[in-house]
Amino acid sequence: MQQRDAPAEERAEGRMEGRPEGIRRNIDLLRAGRDVPGLIDALGSEDPVTRQRAALALGDMGGEQAIAPLIHALGDPVASVRESAADSLALLGEPAVSPLIEILTDPERAGEYHGPGETRPARSAGGEIVGGDLSREARSGFRRMYAAAILGEIGDARAIDPLISALYDDVADVRCQAGGALGKMGGRAVDPLSRAMSGSSDRNVRIVAAGILGDTRDPAAVRPLIEALGDEDDDIRGAAAGALVQIGAPAVDPLLAALESGSKWVRLYAAGALGFIGDPRAIDPLRQRASSDEDADIRSVAEDAIEKIRRRGAVEEAVPPRP
Repeated sequence: MQQRDAPAEERAEGRMEGRPEGIRRNIDLLRAGRDVPGLIDALGSEDPVTRQRAALALGDMGGEQAIAPLIHALGDPVASVRESAADSLALLGEPAVSPLIEILTDPERAGEYHGPGETRPARSAGGEIVGGDLSREARSGFRRMYAAAILGEIGDARAIDPLISALYDDVADVRCQAGGALGKMGGRAVDPLSRAMSGSSDRNVRIVAAGILGDTRDPAAVRPLIEALGDEDDDIRGAAAGALVQIGAPAVDPLLAALESGSKWVRLYAAGALGFIGDPRAIDPLRQRASSDEDADIRSVAEDAIEKIRRRGAVEEAVPPRP
């Protein structure tokens, strides 16, 4: 039996009870009317596409009153809703920073987040809690993971210390997103990351902090990274050397000076990093290391670095640059 379409005026008013397509049409009306309370209410729909579209619309027009509902939606059971809420919070920017820091640093609150004016979680038309099929721990993990990523997109310096603390989080995804966010903070994150790299009691945090210093691409990170080349932990030395390669040209002169260090490890990793950076100025200092260093490993690494630089130069000469 063919289903009869609802009258046009009923569709326009969004009164299609139980029909997701009617609710979805209603989002367009809410957006057109700049009905922020209506869009916030739509975040409690039982239809995930409606929740997603409402979340996206709130990023365009929601203002501060949309922040708490959107943070609540970061714990939605549907990934597309979470992603849309995260995008909108990034668009809302600075006003969202403090609430996001709050849930990043408080797993208990993040698990059952209710913003200002909310007395209970968002509910569907049928009365069921939206996101009720996720455990409290899962909601907390999602909200804190997205909070870290959003703070990196917003780039507010107030988030740096909380993001450093999040490198110790029990949830791997939170740690990962916090690291990525810190890398986007640039030079402002260099000092706290350097302190974490040199002073943390957690070996994994020290390794991660070294890597993030490379992600900042800031020349101020070169000095602490070269100091870390002499660390007693091989993985930390390796992470520091990789970070110096990421920073590239600003690290070349300090690395050349490091070839004269009294520390075997600093000379060894400095030679290796220079090979990967590929600056021809390093060839003569590396040749001196290859011929006269008392350590056979350093001589070998210096020779290998010279060959890498020469091969790179030959390739660049053979392939003319594109306009």
